[in-house]
Amino acid sequence: MGESMEKVEKRTDRIKMDVILAAGCMLRLFYVLFSTIYDRQYDIGMIDLDAGHTVTGGHLAYIQYLYENWKLPDFDPTSVYQFNHPPLHHYLCALWMKLCSLFISNTDVLEESIQVVPFVCSLLILWFLLRIAEQFELTEKAKRFVLLLFCFHPALVLLSGSVNNDCMSLMFTVMCVYYTILWSRFPTAHNILKLAVSIALGMLTKQSVAQMAFPIAAVMLWMLVRSLDNGRDCRACSVESTRNAAIPVVPVKKLLGQYVLFGVVSIPLGMSFYIRNRIQFHMPLVWIYTLPEDSWQYTGNVPVLNRFLFPVPSEMLDNLRQFKLGCGYNVWMQIIRTSVLGEWDMADVGRSVKVLAVLLMLVGALLALAAWMAFIRVFVVRAKRFGIDSASRILFVVGYFVHLLLYLKFAYDYPQECSMHFRYMEIELLFPAIALAFIWQEGTKEQLEMRRREGGATGHPAVKRAISQVLFVLLLVFCLLSTAMTAVWCLL
Repeated sequence: MGESMEKVEKRTDRIKMDVILAAGCMLRLFYVLFSTIYDRQYDIGMIDLDAGHTVTGGHLAYIQYLYENWKLPDFDPTSVYQFNHPPLHHYLCALWMKLCSLFISNTDVLEESIQVVPFVCSLLILWFLLRIAEQFELTEKAKRFVLLLFCFHPALVLLSGSVNNDCMSLMFTVMCVYYTILWSRFPTAHNILKLAVSIALGMLTKQSVAQMAFPIAAVMLWMLVRSLDNGRDCRACSVESTRNAAIPVVPVKKLLGQYVLFGVVSIPLGMSFYIRNRIQFHMPLVWIYTLPEDSWQYTGNVPVLNRFLFPVPSEMLDNLRQFKLGCGYNVWMQIIRTSVLGEWDMADVGRSVKVLAVLLMLVGALLALAAWMAFIRVFVVRAKRFGIDSASRILFVVGYFVHLLLYLKFAYDYPQECSMHFRYMEIELLFPAIALAFIWQEGTKEQLEMRRREGGATGHPAVKRAISQVLFVLLLVFCLLSTAMTAVWCLL
């Protein structure tokens, strides 16, 4: 009977998880079907297969060029807007259009079909995010908590219809996180090969994926030091245990061989586009298009303290009231706004939509603050208590702070409103979200009762219970507001 009840519970948990995933997929499908390739997009330019013009600027023009020529540009990529990006996303979009053209003659429909590529990538993002959550000592309820946030977060919904390379680059970044965790626990050549291919293909999608090299290198260094220490000590090195497996100590020789395999695969493949442009067009390995100082987006004339610390209250309120492009200069305000609204100019929408937007921003800001505090507590301060192994801790801590610091550096080096967009740091959703699930789980009735029975310290159970309930309410409200905002995007 006990075994039968356990099977029923597992099946029920699986159904609940599937329902949440289905809701997230339907929300994305709804958004894609009711949004065109020109709605709420970034740096896309134009596509016009009937006109046949190809060497114009933007991601759509890049896709059209590859669709019509099926080769990389034979001119300096920096001379045409957005052609400096690596081509994997654009090639796959062009390939999809080629396949669709066998059955679709209407060019408008063919052009709109490009959204299938980011839509599929957005579903794969959800799948890998769930796989990552399963690597930690989270209950089924806590995993559903994480999944709700991922499925309904407006930033991830917007990505599902984004025809630039942001969605695919995030997909490969999430894959890097997952395969790093997997390899650290099962350090085989097969797993490190998956990791190498993930970061290489990510770099062929967008240069920013290379930022994952820092946390990956940190984990590799820890694994090497651990192996060296074990080799110097004739006694067996202590083996960390995780929810899914014990982490073995790999012999140094075997580990170094895997590092060589990683480098041989990832470096030539990931750097091929950049080296080709360096040799052929003398293009710098790192090249970013910059807007002129007379651009309406320029923020370099605003004091640094106002940009990176405290916004001027009157201007902050004015920004909230207008929801108008060209009003944002404070990096933290821009993170909050663009994470839930993108760069949608809402200056001309009705009062009710603006109220919805303000509520979404406020609830999102509260969740973000709670998630940041949870991340510090769970991964920085008390990782062992939450059953987090050293490799995952290093990956998350280094990954979080590296991406944050490089984002702030980018916003400082390129003082434009668009440079502060949340899409440049969307992987930052992952790290605190896992931590937030731990904090929510800690205050559930089941966990408090289990720790009481086991004789473990429960701290202040009433406080933990209250925090857990507040977090759950905030999450549900956030999901409802996000769904409502998605409907507004599609119907306005």
